[in-house]
Order: sequence, then structure tokens, then C-alpha cells
Amino acid sequence: MRRVIVLASAAAALTAAWIAHSAELTLSIADLESPGLSARGVRARLAGKGWRELALSVDRLTAAGREWRNVKLTCADFAAARGRLACTKGVLDAGGRIPISFSYVTATRDFTLEAKFERGETWHAAGTLKGADTTIDAKVENASLGRFAAFLPKDAPKLTAGRATGTLQLRGSRAKGRVTLDGVGFADASGLHAGEKIAAALDLDASRRNDAWTWTATVEWRAGDVFWTPFFVSGSGQRLALAGATAAGRTEVRSGTLDLPGIGQVKLDARWDHTRGALVEAHASGARLKAGAIYDRILKPLLEGTALSDLRAEGEITASVAISGGEVRAVDAELFGVSFEDKRERRFGVFGVSGRVPWRRGEQSTVEVTVKGAEVFKLPIGAMRIPLRVRTNSIVIAAVRVPLLDGALELRDFVAGTTPEGWRWRFAGELQPISMDRLSQALQLPTMYGTLAGSIPEVRYRRHALSMDGTLKIEAFDGDIAVSRLELVEPFGRAPRLGADIEMKALDLELLTRTFDFGTITGRIDARVAGLELSSWQPVRFDATLSSSPGDYPRKISQRAVQNISALGGAGAAAAIQRSLLRFFDQFGYERLGLSCRLRNGVCEMDGIERAPQGYVIVKGGGIPAISVIGYNRAVNWRELVDRLKRITQDNVKPIVR
Repeated sequence: MRRVIVLASAAAALTAAWIAHSAELTLSIADLESPGLSARGVRARLAGKGWRELALSVDRLTAAGREWRNVKLTCADFAAARGRLACTKGVLDAGGRIPISFSYVTATRDFTLEAKFERGETWHAAGTLKGADTTIDAKVENASLGRFAAFLPKDAPKLTAGRATGTLQLRGSRAKGRVTLDGVGFADASGLHAGEKIAAALDLDASRRNDAWTWTATVEWRAGDVFWTPFFVSGSGQRLALAGATAAGRTEVRSGTLDLPGIGQVKLDARWDHTRGALVEAHASGARLKAGAIYDRILKPLLEGTALSDLRAEGEITASVAISGGEVRAVDAELFGVSFEDKRERRFGVFGVSGRVPWRRGEQSTVEVTVKGAEVFKLPIGAMRIPLRVRTNSIVIAAVRVPLLDGALELRDFVAGTTPEGWRWRFAGELQPISMDRLSQALQLPTMYGTLAGSIPEVRYRRHALSMDGTLKIEAFDGDIAVSRLELVEPFGRAPRLGADIEMKALDLELLTRTFDFGTITGRIDARVAGLELSSWQPVRFDATLSSSPGDYPRKISQRAVQNISALGGAGAAAAIQRSLLRFFDQFGYERLGLSCRLRNGVCEMDGIERAPQGYVIVKGGGIPAISVIGYNRAVNWRELVDRLKRITQDNVKPIVR
């Protein structure tokens, strides 16, 4: 039979000495040690009538890694008779005064122990100390969790609140226990790990054979919130059930299940090395997990402040993860109709993604996923199959055709990957002809005509900015548009910023003016916007010029177009036309036209194709009848200019009968 208390060594200073006097009895022991318990400077004194007054003090008491100094126990009704030691009016002072009672029968080794604290906190234990056949029944009610703070690792978050009620039953080599926790709070100094108002229940069943424990444990998290950077999770009935063994400095979780309400069930196994304090290996897998609930309850707080912070997600995911040596070694994911879209602003969406994606660290995998459709800024994208090559931290797509309205975007050499700076990706491609009328309707713009096509140089995304090498060439309005120095910062952020140079050659003015119902102008026009800067899609700076293209072509301008151009400078010019004989003509000839705007600080500095007395020429007449339009306002508030354009185009809107 194992001894409950043994001497530490032959040199242990057991200096017990019974000194009997007429009124008291004292005992001194220098050093006592047992597995998990040691005491130094132990002194006991019995005094009073019949030696009923017990005073016990310990200079230093160590148990379960925690140390107390100057521990004192006094008992006003101590009794020691017929092999029974008992106290019903004891007080334990270990940093606080605690009412305590106990009894011990030496013959049977039966004991009882009870301690009562403030706020109804009670600790009670009873049993028989018989070595391997020891039995103990323990019960705690409303126990303060702060008493366990000293038993936690030094770098663990500190317990700040919480109570526990539970029972523990020991029968020889088997132990069973159940504890319920309420109002638990914890936090660390960094503020990166914290929890509050946590309610949970823990059940434990363990048995020992030789030096190995086999056990089962379940934890049910009923309420409360936990922030463990970068995750924020609320308790809603999550249940973790584990079965495993602990021996020789290792704990092995042989089987486990994690039930996540609304998401599904995840199966677990793992091995933990106590000596190194490291996870040796682990596996987790879940089938048909609900993507929407995963996003709402786990990922959404993690994505706060990004373009993915407010999504609607649906579909199912089957996934498994293998970890060894502290690293994720393999991931297998199978997607079943997964969809997600920007819920509030509808900037993007991807719908019906299906396929299996295996990933192995240091290896390349070839996979293919299908997408039923997508949407970018309300621009619909058709179904497609996407072949992928997945490597450790990168995704490669050699070529993919993205259906876009009645045309397509041909992407090639798409490469995406993660770096310490975040996600990076790049691609190049071509835009196959898309009807401008369908494109403008999809983007809810005034109906435009013609086709849109062009070549896309390499486009890169890094450090939250989209940029382009070379020039984006677009065919539209029967002319050519070239976009260079394009850079878009935080494209899906709250305040995106765009910079670019734009040059247009020989655009068909009739198509343009028909698009905006501005009045008819025939001819060709060149335009250039240099140093364009947009913030939240509002222009803040640019140098823009437009002028008639060189060459021979019909040059006619309708009276309504003249009136609208004049109206940009104020009502006076339009009234002059109405009063003249020219009001009898529907259209006029012109030699050339042009306008420029230099935007700075919200003011557009206007100019035309040449100087005129007190103004500048916007339209220079030519042919019969001819008309010239003169502008007089050099500085125009940009918002006022935009408002004038809106009023002109809105007033001119008429129903179109096809």
C-alpha cells in the first residue's frame, strides 16, 4: 500500500518532538513530503481543557505546483479519541479566513472535509484513504474560479470571473466528474484573447491502468463570447466529445467529434507532446458543412474591414485537414453549389461553385471546378469551367474563357498567391466583342451603341492595389480607346481610388450623341484625359481635352445639340439662338469643335479650340448654314457643370419605340 505521507530522504529533517506540559502538547516537524504535496516548518499545538484547542501552522505548503506561506489552522473543538480526529469549528487562514470542519478515523481511514466560503461557496469531500482502493466523493457549489488562477500556465489569459458547481467521484483507479461553469471571464494583457459571460458544462470519465489513463470528456458551450484573435465566436450549444489516453508525457485523442449547431459535425484526432508543449499531429474532417453558417459564425469577424465583410453565403463543403510538425500538411475540400455575394452593395458575387480541390504542401495538384455564374458590379458572368493548378501557396490558371454578356473575357496566365503582404494575383487577356447596348443596360448606364473589344495587358493586384502594365486597348463608338497608367487602390474598399490616362481616337460623334440623347452631331472626335484621379468614383483631378478628329467626314450639328452645348455656359446663349433666324434651321454645318477642362480643387478651368473676344470658341461654324458657339465662363464649379449635364440629358430623355 502506498504511503500517504513519506519522508523526502534520509536527510529530511524530521525533528518531531513531543513536549508534554500540564496544559498543552506541541509537535514540530521540519519537513514533510508526499507525491504532489510538501510542507515545511510544521508546528502543531494542543491546549485548553482536554486539549480541545488545536493550532496548526505551516511555514510553506506546496500542492499541485502552488505554494502558500504561513498557513494556519485553528480548531476550537478539536477531538481526538478512540481513533477518531474531528473538528467542527475550524478556521483555515491561507490568505483569507475559511470556516472548515473535518474528521478522520484512523482504523478505517474514513475522512470528511468541508470548507465554507463567502457567497454560498462550499467545498465538501468524503471517502476512504486505502491506497489503490481509495474512494472519494467530492462536491463543490458556487466555487470561485479565481482560486484556480495560480494553477494555470503563467502565459495563459487570467481568469477574471466565473463560478463552478460540480461533483467528482473516485473509485480506486476510476474517476468521474461533472462541472458546470457560469459567468466565466478571462483576458490577457494584450487584449487579443478574452471571453465573458461564458456558460459551459464539462463531463469527465477516466480510468488508470499502470501509469496510463484512458478517458472520455465532453464539453458543451452554452453561452458567452470568446475573442481569440483573429476569431470571435459565441457559445450556442457547441459540443466537443473526446476519447483518448494520457501516458508517458503524451496525450492522444483517439476519437473526437465537434458538433457546431447550424454548421455540422467535425471529427478529430490528435497527439500532444507534454514535454515539448507541442502538437505532434492532428486530423480534422467534416462532411457537408453549411457554408453560410461557417461564414456568419466563424469567418465574418475575421474578414471585418475587407471587401468580404458582408456576404451572403450558401452551399455545402466537405473538407479535411491534416497537421503535423506544427504545419498544415494537406487539405482536401469538396464544394457543393457554394455561392457568395456582396450582400449590401452587390459589388460582386459567385454562384454555384462545385468541384474537389486537394492541396498538399510542397506538391502540385490539378483540379477543375465549375461555376454556374458570377457578377461584378452588376455585370453578369456566365457559367464556366475553371482548370486549376494548386501549389503550396499559389493558384495557376493557364487559360479560361469567362462568358460576359454576348462576348467573353479570355483570361490567360492567371497566377494568385499569398505573401506576407497579403494576396497577389496577375493575368492578361483579351476582351471579345461585347454589345455596348447590353453592357450599358447591365451597368444601368444610358444606352450606348456599337461593340466593346480590346486587348488586356498584364494586370496585377498587390498591396491592395490593382495596376496594369502597358495599355488597355478598347474598340468602342467605332473608334479606339487606350487606357494607360491604370491603378485602382482598394477596389472593393469603402473609398476606392483610381488613376489613369485615357486617350480616344476618331470616336463616332453620332453614336456618342445618340447614346446620351444630346442632340445629333455627326463627325469624329479625339479626346484625352491626362492624370485622371478618382476618389470613391468621384473625379478630383484631370486635364481633359476633346476636339474634332482630322480627316474628311460630314460635320453637322443639330439645333438641339447647339442649344445644349450653349446651355452648359448658361441660359443666355441658348436664348440668343432662339431669337435669331437660325432657329428656323434644324441643323448646321461646322468646321471643327472642341472643349477642354482642367479640374483642380472642384473647379473646372474651361477652354475651347481657339480664343474669342471675352471667351473661347467651342464650335466653329463652316458651310451653309453655319453656326459658332462661344463659351464665356472660364471657371465652372465641377458639381454645377455635372448638374447642368444631368439636367440637359434628363430633359431630353424621350421614350424609344423600336
